[in-house]
Amino acid sequence: MEHLEKFKEYLLDMERAQGTVDTYMQSARIFFSEYGEISRENMMDFKRRLLEEKSPKTANLRIVAMNQYCIFAGHPECCIKGVKIHESSCVENVITEKEYRALLEGLKRDGNERGYFMIKFLAKTGARVSEFIRLTKDSLETGYCEMWTKGKIRRIYIPQALIEESRDYFAGQDSEYLFPNRSGKRMTNRGISENIRRWAGRYGIRKEVMHPHSFRHLFAIEFLKRNSNIALLADLMGHSSVSTTSIYLKLSREEQMRQFNEAPDW
Repeated sequence: MEHLEKFKEYLLDMERAQGTVDTYMQSARIFFSEYGEISRENMMDFKRRLLEEKSPKTANLRIVAMNQYCIFAGHPECCIKGVKIHESSCVENVITEKEYRALLEGLKRDGNERGYFMIKFLAKTGARVSEFIRLTKDSLETGYCEMWTKGKIRRIYIPQALIEESRDYFAGQDSEYLFPNRSGKRMTNRGISENIRRWAGRYGIRKEVMHPHSFRHLFAIEFLKRNSNIALLADLMGHSSVSTTSIYLKLSREEQMRQFNEAPDW
């Protein structure tokens, strides 16, 4: 459809991230496979069907995408409200420091240097998986890697101690990326996730915490244990607002229950 191609060009001109463009285009294709035209009535019906078939989070993503299409098409009056989602008061399904140590020990014991350093770089940089796969070898010389992500330039720092520890491992690597695939090209998000899930079973780590974002959460939680500067952490995480980062100040439900059970000794 020609109008969808023009919508794609519009999103690219706005310098939207490729992942965002793909998501918005997918939503527009789904909408127009069911509805012939943009109208508020069709948008409301689209929302109703989304809520019946999808999670609130997915429904919101689709609505945001189609609201953007409405603006692009010159019909802002057709935009509709999103779904109100209850925000969690704490971070859940995060790998513990003990599990993290056990995972590293298992990988090291099995001689899996690649896996060992993959986990360390995830946990010690706070990088999103989409950023992690773009980390380059030259960042080991500068101590950071800069990349365009979420509509802005983001700088991801790499601890000097980690650079020194991994120097021999990366010395003989030809690829420009720190963790390339077998062809020497950039890994995919899926490839990272599959590796981590496989290690969950091998090393007895809870499956629900073995996902790439879990290590980003671990980075934030452990950083705040050692440095209470929430504004600095927000910068390191690439958050646009400190309020987003503040969730890491709150205990998980498991930790709340543990501390509660230990406290009443009166």
